[in-house]
This record gives sequence, C-alpha cells and structure tokens, in this order.
Amino acid sequence: MIQNFGRQGRVLIIYNPISSGGKSEAMARQFGESLTKCGYTVAICESEKRMKAYQRMIDKIDGSDLVVVVGGDGTVRKLLPVLSQSGTPVYVVPAGNESLFARYYNMSADPTKLIQAIFQGKHRPQYYGYIEGDTINGKKPFFIMASMGLDSLTVKKIGARRGPVNDWVYIRYGLRALWSLHHPKVSIEVDGETVIDHQTGFPIIANSPAYAKDLRIVPSANPSDKSLIVGFLAGAGRYHELVKAVRILQKRPAGLPLQFFSGQRIALTVHQPSYPLQVDGDYFGDRDIIAGNTVHFGVSSKPIYVLA
Repeated sequence: MIQNFGRQGRVLIIYNPISSGGKSEAMARQFGESLTKCGYTVAICESEKRMKAYQRMIDKIDGSDLVVVVGGDGTVRKLLPVLSQSGTPVYVVPAGNESLFARYYNMSADPTKLIQAIFQGKHRPQYYGYIEGDTINGKKPFFIMASMGLDSLTVKKIGARRGPVNDWVYIRYGLRALWSLHHPKVSIEVDGETVIDHQTGFPIIANSPAYAKDLRIVPSANPSDKSLIVGFLAGAGRYHELVKAVRILQKRPAGLPLQFFSGQRIALTVHQPSYPLQVDGDYFGDRDIIAGNTVHFGVSSKPIYVLA
C-alpha cells in the first residue's frame, strides 16, 4: 500500500488521449519522467473506451503501488470498479474540462505535488455510487453525480461530435441546449419512500459536493459516507440557469430552492418525456432514459483509496 511506498515503487499512469485538448499524453510522459528520476518504476498506457476493458488490466493495476490518471472525470468513472477491487490508491492529474474529482481533492498538474503526496503517504477510503435498471447492463459506476437538465442535454449534443472537447465546445452546445431547454416529469423514491411524485423539474443524485463547487448545489454530499444525496428543483427553467450563470461569475452559492433527501437506495422513474441522463459529465449509456422506465442508484460496498 501507499504508506510503504517510500522512494521506490511501481506507478501505472493511464492517460486519456483526447483530454486537455489532446495534450494529456505529453502530460503523462512528463509525470513519468519526474517519477523515474525519483526512483519509481513507471508504466504508461492509454485509457480504455469501455469500462469492461479495464478488467483485462486488473493484474497490472493490482501489481502497481499507485495508479495515476491523466484525464477527466469520465476516465476516472470507468476505473472505479477495478480500483475498488484492487485496493490500489489513485491520484488524478486534472486534464479534463472540469476534472471535478481532481479539484475536489486539491490534486495538481504539477509532478512535484504528486511526489510530495507520495512521501506523505496519506490515502483515504471513498465510496462511489452505481446505477442499474432493467434496461441497463450491469451496475454502472459514478463518483460525482447524475442529473437531468441543461447539463445532460448539453453532453448529449456534445456526444454526437468527434474530436477533443474544450470550454468553447461546452459553451456552444450549452447555448443550443438552453434554447430548447425542458425538464422531465419524474417520481423519486428514497429507501422505499416516495419523496417526489410526478413532478417536473431538475433532479440530481450526488455522491460528492464537487459539482459546481462555488454554486454549492448539493453541499451535503460526501463520498466518505455510504449514502447519496438527492436534490430536486421543482419547475426548473431558463431563469434558474441564468441565476446559476450569474452566481458562477460572482463565485457565490446559487441559493436555488432545491429539496434535499438522503439515502442508500434511490429510484428515479421518468414519466415524460424520454430524457438524457448525464453522469460525471458524460451522456449516460448513449441513449435517453425511456419514459416509463425506472433507474436505481446505490452506494458501492467497497471503497476506492484516494491519495489526497
């Protein structure tokens, strides 16, 4: 484990080639060179496009003392089950457009910060969420949140394009999504109790408060706890997105009138219309949640270990 890492050890660096405008490979090699100079044995490889492909890497991950991910939240999300299975600690270099995971733990794109963290040897167990349902193949992990609204409409539109994604791409497609903004009618159960019944609005299921940090949309979410936080904004519309935009510029909490609920098992039923779900910044499953279907959310039984 990392506390016995010292000045020697095996580091596996996984980079997403389309993160950071295509510069992530150079970042990965920079980190590799810095670690090698400090006496670590380093292996570098590209990320996988599909989550199940990481199962083929379990021996390589299990045989490493640390996994360094150079990429965004989508890259981390696909690795979650393998990381919890192996128990190998992870450090994330912020190379995505948001990199909420890395920023939540104050992780840096400076290799010296990583080396300092290795010497300190502090890692903490953190639980992640998962999604399942009748039309979903197996359990799909997430670490930050899942939501339906402007974000999910935006990432759906972005998912139809190819090439690197940057801030301008998000702005352009976000404006298109805002023009056609509408929200689903949903019902939500928390640990078997109905808390939202056939209401139209913005639902978010959060495992971490990292989403829109300054806005503090779901401030009580905590990956150290084995529970999820559900937020719901009834009647959400363009006005609320305008409020969020202003608050972002002001670096102030959004102050929106969300209802909050906490539990270990969440069931979200989409009544109308069929609607995209975004998970940690990605369009979930490359298909909308069909009207009439229920999506279930839970918490992992085993944690991942984060080098903080």
